[in-house]
Formats: sequence, structure tokens, C-alpha cells
Amino acid sequence: MERSLDEQLEHYMAQRQRSLVRLIALLKKDMDARIMEKLQQKGYTNFKLGDLPLIFNIQPEGTINNELAKRARISKQAMSKVVKNLEAGGYILTRKHENDNRSAVIFLTDNGKQLLISATESFKEIQEIYTGVIGQQDTEALREILGKLVFTLHPEYL
Repeated sequence: MERSLDEQLEHYMAQRQRSLVRLIALLKKDMDARIMEKLQQKGYTNFKLGDLPLIFNIQPEGTINNELAKRARISKQAMSKVVKNLEAGGYILTRKHENDNRSAVIFLTDNGKQLLISATESFKEIQEIYTGVIGQQDTEALREILGKLVFTLHPEYL
């Protein structure tokens, strides 16, 4: 016998609390809030959390704009806006590519390098908080499980 719509909804609601998607989303929100709080305490008030993937994907020798968009997994149009904001904030600078006038090379400024270091330190502090809650052994197990999921589903991240 087929369950009614109300019964299906009731079943869903009972399962919802332990849904993997929901738990990951809640943890992501927690991480985002903690990283923003830590970075704002360190004086980084004029950037957006969503800009960090771009910052983290800039190589020390600079990165071509199209390659950076691909690495940060954002569209070229979105990247253009983020680049303008980060450049205005003093975190990056752009130069025309030597061999390709259509491309630009993006570099971290000293302020951008410091933001990258501060963000990395903040990530470590947050991880220590989480490890304090679940313990070192579970932290390592979680890292292995998440790594297996990410690198199996997206081997290009290896």
C-alpha cells in the first residue's frame, strides 16, 4: 500500500535531523561563520568569504585569469567581478600576459599573501576546535572519509 503524502512528509521529517546533506550544510555554515569572525578579528573586514577560493588558487608566480576561474570553479564573468573587488581591496594585482593580450596574470600582493596565511591559521584553529569535540581518531577518520568522497567524485582535485 502506498503511503499518503502526509505520511511521506512525516517520514522525511523524522529522517531529516540525521541527513548527511543537512549535517554537512550545517557544519559548512558553522565553519563559514567561524572563519569570518576570526578574519574580521584580524582586521580583514573588506573582503567576502566567497572570495577565498580565488585567493587560495593564485600561484606564487601568478596565475592566468582563465586558469584561475577554472581552479576556483567559478565562471569567467564571476571571476572578473571578484578580481575587481580583490584588486580594489589591495589583495591582488593584475598584469597583461606577456604573450597573450587577451589574458591577464593575477598575483597576490603582500596584503593578499598575509590574508592567505591568516586564513590558513584560522582554518587550523577551527580544526582544533572540532578535534576537541570529536577527538583525534575521529578527526582522522573523518578526513579519510571526506577525502575518499571528494577525490573519488572529483579526481581532478588530486
